Amino acid sequence: MSAADGRGFTRSGIVAGLGVRRVCWRTLSSPMRRTIVLSLLFALAAGVVCALRPLKAVDLHVYYATARSFFLQSGPMYGPNREFGWPMMYRYPPLFICLFRPFASLPLSAAAGVWAALKILLLGPLVWVWYRRYPPSRLVPALCISALLLLPYLLYELQVGNVQLFLVEMACLALLLCDQHPIVASLLFGLGTAIKVWPGLVLFFLAVRGHARWRIGLQALAAAGALTVAPGFWLGWSNVVNLLKQWFLQEQRINALLGDRWYPSQSLRGVMLRYFTRVDYSGLPDQNYRQVSLLSLPSWEVRQFWLVLALVLALLALVWVYRCANEGAAYSILFCSLLIIEPNVQRIAYVALLWPVLYAGIVITDQKASRFTRWVLMGAAAVALLEPLIPGAAPQRLAQILGIDFFGVLVPLAIAHLAYSSWGLNSSLWKPSRNGAASLPGDET
Repeated sequence: MSAADGRGFTRSGIVAGLGVRRVCWRTLSSPMRRTIVLSLLFALAAGVVCALRPLKAVDLHVYYATARSFFLQSGPMYGPNREFGWPMMYRYPPLFICLFRPFASLPLSAAAGVWAALKILLLGPLVWVWYRRYPPSRLVPALCISALLLLPYLLYELQVGNVQLFLVEMACLALLLCDQHPIVASLLFGLGTAIKVWPGLVLFFLAVRGHARWRIGLQALAAAGALTVAPGFWLGWSNVVNLLKQWFLQEQRINALLGDRWYPSQSLRGVMLRYFTRVDYSGLPDQNYRQVSLLSLPSWEVRQFWLVLALVLALLALVWVYRCANEGAAYSILFCSLLIIEPNVQRIAYVALLWPVLYAGIVITDQKASRFTRWVLMGAAAVALLEPLIPGAAPQRLAQILGIDFFGVLVPLAIAHLAYSSWGLNSSLWKPSRNGAASLPGDET
């Protein structure tokens, strides 16, 4: 074949390839194309901003320093590390740092940019799929209330560079896929549980929704166990066992020494301890938190009372999730309940409200929703938006100690979803069919 023929073949191949891409792009619906374009633009913007401010990404710095220390310098994975620069420690199982390994080969600024861009790049299509499943009556007002509720926590999570948003995206996607693609949902839940514990707690609530979803829980737990030890194929089985032992001992030591004083927890236990006991903040990197205690009870008594209250709330949440006829509302109650009853919840963990705030847009645009529910949601959005705008470090610390996020955003959001679903009293999941057998709403033909 002559050179001219070769050039012609190459040009024709390029033209054909561009044509195929053009056809594939045109096959996508207009909303999907807009979602992809907007996701790319927002991901690029988030990546550039985070790349310009890499030192703000304190959690990402821990992942980055740990990966470089362990893989590139043969240093430790757990315990104090001279790479961190201030008192921080890597607190996840070995699996996550193995997945993070490619970022350690990049400069810190590039790693921060790519890390943030990937989060937004996955968030856009996830939101589009969510709205396809639960279309609001009016899209723009629904998006506005959801953005007002979530944006402060989303921006803070992107700045800090934690892995939390990835786990939330995986959990939400798994819930959307659990009926059509249960194996994929199990793998997503398994991966999330292998990194952090809380995605595994979703499985208990998922099991009560019927449709034999308990099988997804069993498959997810099996996947979590397999993925936890999977780094043994790379690092060696004895090394992985040793690293898991180091991780367990480190977490045990941290909980024994710092307990509830690691940060002002925005969960029920955190606010109970701060209001009913005198918390000692000495020995922490930031010791400038004020005392707001109303009582000076022994901390062990408050912890025991919290444990009983958390168990009662967990059982009530299971009942509400079981009885709620709408899955969107049920899973909203699920995520709110998890944040309320978890022992320690940092502010960045509030990005787990992604599903509840998306469904808040459905609620506020529903003409059947009560005025009380709408006012509660608008009040929560105002608190979420205004709290980060409080000037000064001391007022910001005071807001955290008072639990403004807990009392002003999380609790109202949970109340609004419960009120919208009639508190589970008139919306039983299992409804009798014509022949008397139990069936799910929408199953009747």
